[in-house]
Amino acid sequence: DGQRYEKSIEFCKEYGVMESVFEIEQDYHANRRTVKKGTRERLLPGVSPLVYSRFLLENAVFLSLMDIGKELPEYEEIPISLTMRDDVKTEYERIERTFRNIISKDKKIGKKILSACMGLLTVYPDQPYHLPTILDPILSQPLIVPKDVSNFDECQEKDLKTLSIVEEKIANGENVLIYANWVRIDTQQKLYKLITEKGYKTAVLEAKVPPVKREEWLENQVKSGVRVVICNATIVETGRASVRT
Repeated sequence: DGQRYEKSIEFCKEYGVMESVFEIEQDYHANRRTVKKGTRERLLPGVSPLVYSRFLLENAVFLSLMDIGKELPEYEEIPISLTMRDDVKTEYERIERTFRNIISKDKKIGKKILSACMGLLTVYPDQPYHLPTILDPILSQPLIVPKDVSNFDECQEKDLKTLSIVEEKIANGENVLIYANWVRIDTQQKLYKLITEKGYKTAVLEAKVPPVKREEWLENQVKSGVRVVICNATIVETGRASVRT
C-alpha cells in the first residue's frame, strides 16, 4: 500500500482512528470571522473498515461453529440455583450493606475498593472463612472485616451439591471433570478431601504439569482408576492443551 514502517502516524490517519482537537476564535472586526488554531491530534483505539475491504476480505474464510465443531463432544450448560446457609447469607448481606454505606458516603474510596469488595462477595459463599480484610486505601485502616462463620472441614451448599452430582454420574458409569475457577481459595483441596473420603479416587491437575504432557497425564490417571479430576478450566482450554474429556 506504499505505507512506510516508520510512518505510523500516516498509517493511522488512513486506517486507524484519529482525534483532532482545536480552538476556534471569532473576530468580528477581521475579514475572516473564524480562525482555527492550536490543532492537536492523538490516536484512539480502533480500525477503519478499509483494512478489511482492501487487505483481508480476499484472504479470509468465514465459518460458523457448526462448520468446525463436528469433532467436538456434545456440550450443555445447566445452571443450578442454590440457597446460602442462613448464617452465611446474614454475613454476606452485612458485607454488602457495609460496602454500600461506604460508597454512599465517599465515592472516591468506594471506587478504589470496588474490585476487592466484588471479589470478596463472589468467593464468600464458597469460603466464608479466612478471607482478607478490606483496608482503607489511604489510611490502611480496616473498612470491612468478614466474619468466619465456617471452616475448612464444614461443607457449604455448593460442596454438597457437587458431591451429589459426582455420586450420580459415577453411578451411571461416567467419569467427572470438575472446574474450580478460584485458585486463591481452598475449593480444590476441599473437594478433593470430600470426594476422596466418599471412596472415589480423585486427582488434581495442577498448572505445574506442562501443557504438552497434560493429555498423557489425564490418560494415566484414568488407567489408574481415577474417576474424578479437579482443575482450573484455563489449563485445559483450547489452544493450551489438547485434553480429551
